[in-house]
Amino acid sequence: MYKWGAINTEVGTARLRVFNDSVKGEEAFHLDCKAWTAPFFDRFYKIREDLHSWVRASDLRPLRFTRSTYEGGYTASNDFNYDWEAGIIRADVTFGDKGPQYLEIPIEKGDLDLISLFYHFRSLPPEAFENGAVTKVRFAIDDSVFDVYVHSNGMENIKIRRKGRMNAWHLSCSVVQGALFEGNEHLHLWFSADENRIPVAAKVPLKMGAVHAWLSAYDGLKYPFTAWTDGRKH
Repeated sequence: MYKWGAINTEVGTARLRVFNDSVKGEEAFHLDCKAWTAPFFDRFYKIREDLHSWVRASDLRPLRFTRSTYEGGYTASNDFNYDWEAGIIRADVTFGDKGPQYLEIPIEKGDLDLISLFYHFRSLPPEAFENGAVTKVRFAIDDSVFDVYVHSNGMENIKIRRKGRMNAWHLSCSVVQGALFEGNEHLHLWFSADENRIPVAAKVPLKMGAVHAWLSAYDGLKYPFTAWTDGRKH
């Protein structure tokens, strides 16, 4: 949903999927993230996000990342190949008013991309979500590597729109300044407080207004979903 002043309406959908795959002979997970506005709202501010990350199955270390972005006329594309032996990302990028560039971006052990960053937090142990915990992470996008400090706000019982109530871990972090963000706001994410730790809610500040998101459906989970607190058994 998009909220700005009196405006409060559903505008789009996001979908996250995981597939088994391989990269250069290494067993990998293919992380697929897509987001899009509904056709009616395309006339006002069309968004198409198509993000893919391939991570090593054993430790979620990024191997490849691709990005195709359209946000109200702003476009960006990334094709990253992680060379851990050389300590660089071999990157083909285009964004904003810059033309195509080939870059070699220095990286450190533990660096992530935008999507593997998301799954990195899903894989953390419960103690990492305890109230007051702070985790520093680094991720690459476009031509830069950013430091991000993620704050844990502990467990909360939240209402999922049209679904019910559940226990969820609440994380927040500052956003990177860019076409959509001012850079002085915080992004909020809630993950189910069970072994799955799937994303169940989000609040994303924009230069004008904010996007609020709630879980609408899930399937193929590894563990029974036990975060509901309203009597649900699924």
